[in-house]
Amino acid sequence: MRWLAVVLITWPLAGSGLAGDPGQRTLGRTIPYSVGRALPDRAGEWARAAQIQMFNPGDLWEYIDGAAEQYLSYGFQDLATTRYTSDQTRTVVVAEVYRMAESRGAFGIYRQEANPKARPVALGVEGRASSNTIRFWLAEFYVKLTTPPGGGRQRELEALGAAIAKGLGAPGTMPAEVAWFPAAGQVPDSAKFIPTDALGQASFANAFEAKYESPGEPSTAFVVPFDSDAAAAAALARYETFLARAKGRTKVTAPGDGGFSATDSFQGFILAVRAGSRLVISVGASSERAPSLVAEIVARLSKAPAAQPRKAGVP
Repeated sequence: MRWLAVVLITWPLAGSGLAGDPGQRTLGRTIPYSVGRALPDRAGEWARAAQIQMFNPGDLWEYIDGAAEQYLSYGFQDLATTRYTSDQTRTVVVAEVYRMAESRGAFGIYRQEANPKARPVALGVEGRASSNTIRFWLAEFYVKLTTPPGGGRQRELEALGAAIAKGLGAPGTMPAEVAWFPAAGQVPDSAKFIPTDALGQASFANAFEAKYESPGEPSTAFVVPFDSDAAAAAALARYETFLARAKGRTKVTAPGDGGFSATDSFQGFILAVRAGSRLVISVGASSERAPSLVAEIVARLSKAPAAQPRKAGVP
């Protein structure tokens, strides 16, 4: 029998609900930090419902069936969700605070879901607003505020988001790995964290990617970390074997520690090299552009410390 663990927490709607309230500090010691600090009982015209639902990795599917696995792959820890109602318009907002294992997981799931063409908002490290949803991330938290379609109230919704962000504390910064990718020609806000199965390879975990302007579809550059130089070399050999049917496979000695190039009927020109314990791969760029892009990424990696990769799904 499968047990559903949903915690319903009732608080009185009084005071600011932030960390300065003694009752909330007490609750914050026994329930997740995301609830204890981030969901004020009142913020401007918004009054919070008495009930807060909590979900953990074992029952997240009950809340977002069909999407739970993706959240888990980004290191999901817990979700706090509740509703806010406007005193003035009775507009209802669903607030969701997802806590991930680390900040790059919050960054990753945010970038996976947010539309880069949506309006930027000054919330957290980065935020976007669509017609009825505001998404932003900071530290290890990913926050979504949603009104019914046509709900409007964007400025008021941003004010509520700011109150929640304040409760979550210091926002942190963009993952250092984003700086691995040159800005020239990069599609804005296209850098992403790929926790599992980058390029469809089971061994390509905890990767980062960025897209670059190219005739037709944008090309993509990847950096995939491994535990050691030997592990990276073995993964590169497996990837080359995977592309056995690609045309024009050619060994290259540089950039980095060398690798191979090939032309795939679906992905176009591919250049994959090893740079110590990392793989740098360009997919879809021209054979003229790919070597210079990969070389610049390799040069940037040489100035960055080799972070210890973690198991897939634990960012």
